[in-house]
Amino acid sequence: TELDRLKDDFLSTVTHELRTPLTSIRSFSEILHDSPDLDLSERQYFLNIIIKESERLTRLINQVLDLTKMETGRMKWQIADVDMSEVIDHSVTSLKGLFQERAVSLDWHRPPSVPVVRADRDHMIQLVINLLSNAQKFCPSETGRVVVQLKAGTSGLLVSVADNGPGIPVHEQEKIFEKFHQVKSGSGNPLGSGLGLAICRNIVEHLG
Repeated sequence: TELDRLKDDFLSTVTHELRTPLTSIRSFSEILHDSPDLDLSERQYFLNIIIKESERLTRLINQVLDLTKMETGRMKWQIADVDMSEVIDHSVTSLKGLFQERAVSLDWHRPPSVPVVRADRDHMIQLVINLLSNAQKFCPSETGRVVVQLKAGTSGLLVSVADNGPGIPVHEQEKIFEKFHQVKSGSGNPLGSGLGLAICRNIVEHLG
């Protein structure tokens, strides 16, 4: 009964999350189709929304597939020596536009050198991108600040991502790693799919 309930919750949330961008894509496509004389700047605006919603759709589908593969043990892991400085560099660069869009500052405290770790590079990038993306999402626009640090300790490396957002209430701190669980934003609406941190936890646990 519990498994059936979880499956129903899962399907209900996924279909809701998929319906929102699909509705948006369809309505703006219909406007473009039915209004050939639409002003160029307005046309460009609608096309940008369609592109962003399509990206959101792809991201959600990829997250669901990734999580399913991880949980069923079908994910292919490429374990090798990984330079975490390079991983964070790559992640910071790929999110630069997102941070600039919301005028959130991103400080990356990079040490002169760190030892390599045994991990999967692509999944480590996915992990850092998820954390950075979450951090900026909950930061105030214009005054938001995210700080990434990498430190070498006696038993390994420590990566930390901190922000000046509202923080996570103590009673939510375990729940946020559950599938589809989301902390509401200041506007009262959940942000994102609620899968990012569940994927992060799976990566961390798999790599030990």
